[in-house]
Amino acid sequence: MKLELFMASRLVRGKDNNKGVASSVVRIAVAAVALSVCVMIVAISVIVGFRNEIMNKVVGFGSCINIINRESAANLESLPIDSQQDFYPSIVDEDGIRHIQRYALKPCIFKSGSDIMGVMLKGIGEEYDWSFFDNNMIEGHALNAPDTVNGNRIVVSKKMADVLNLEVGGSVVAYFIQDPPRMRKYTIVGIYSTGLEDCDKMFAMVDIGGIQKLNGWNEHQITGFEVMVDDIDDLDVMTEVVRGVAGYRIAEDGSMLRVSNVKENNRQLFDWITLTEMNVWVIIAIMVFVAFVNMSTALLIIIFEKASMIGLMKAIGARNWQIRKVFILQSLYILMKGLIIGNLIAFALIALQHFTGIIALDAESYYVDHVPCVLNIWHFAAVDLGTLVLMTIMMTLPSLAIGLMQPAKVMGFK
Repeated sequence: MKLELFMASRLVRGKDNNKGVASSVVRIAVAAVALSVCVMIVAISVIVGFRNEIMNKVVGFGSCINIINRESAANLESLPIDSQQDFYPSIVDEDGIRHIQRYALKPCIFKSGSDIMGVMLKGIGEEYDWSFFDNNMIEGHALNAPDTVNGNRIVVSKKMADVLNLEVGGSVVAYFIQDPPRMRKYTIVGIYSTGLEDCDKMFAMVDIGGIQKLNGWNEHQITGFEVMVDDIDDLDVMTEVVRGVAGYRIAEDGSMLRVSNVKENNRQLFDWITLTEMNVWVIIAIMVFVAFVNMSTALLIIIFEKASMIGLMKAIGARNWQIRKVFILQSLYILMKGLIIGNLIAFALIALQHFTGIIALDAESYYVDHVPCVLNIWHFAAVDLGTLVLMTIMMTLPSLAIGLMQPAKVMGFK
């Protein structure tokens, strides 16, 4: 192997390396590899960024796992379950489960001046985890202990505020279509914006006690439980754990609990994410093909340009596989150069977008207001290693041309 390395290094550093057709082709091959690697890394970074951002928003807005009355899905008004379950709150002792919280829902119509809007009020208790909304609160604050005691405080979305001309410190009137009809005036203490258009235009947050009174429930009746897990990648496994604890039981009134997770409740959204992930694999396949075509072309041109050297090596007893190693090693030099350049460009682009968000998006269509990029060294390593191994294997194909060369015919080839 020492001979092959020596010959390859001489070819790479030789004076003729920057002359002739081969030099231009080598530069094109380096550029093609750099472009391909850059596109692959950026594509992976963006799709992982999209997945993480949307997952965090959907989970933060609702929960990883939801426990409700099995019959609630077929009713506009949610049917109650008893909050005094033997798994509440002890289910958090299960490995992988981080938090559980109660909630209650009530549809209503907001009216402000001459403007109206259909809204779902979400009643939450003192154990509610506000960390997600704290990061997405643009005005005011979340509901705190005094707000829940008072019972007429509310947190609305920016979408609602824009449609109904609402502001922190102002008020909004909610009308409840029931028998008899009711109305309640709420004081706005906070305005949030998550970028999830479907959720932002639907949910407003109030104290759970007020919703229980409006629904005619007692203090132990709720719409359901929201369960948060430690690792979203274990969502399917933890869903089965929760089903085993809470999903297979019948209450005294004959009702049963239904356990579902965020993927099951947002199939359209996650199908869209899956489709974008498939597009990334298509992009990777195209980029690998582009790099292979350019590298193969460059290697073949180098081989034919060095035909006389190949003939001489054969004449003095070098075997075909030894000569092929020389040129494969030279192609690795081209490949490594392209990888380094591509990595540097990809790092610069991802870092620029990650820290500045310079490329904006329509939040109504893409659920985020800018292209999310994940700056992860493992993405670089995976693309580099995969490209290096795959391209090295592929380079054995054009190197087969060496075996077709006969010393007597190529010795005089210039």
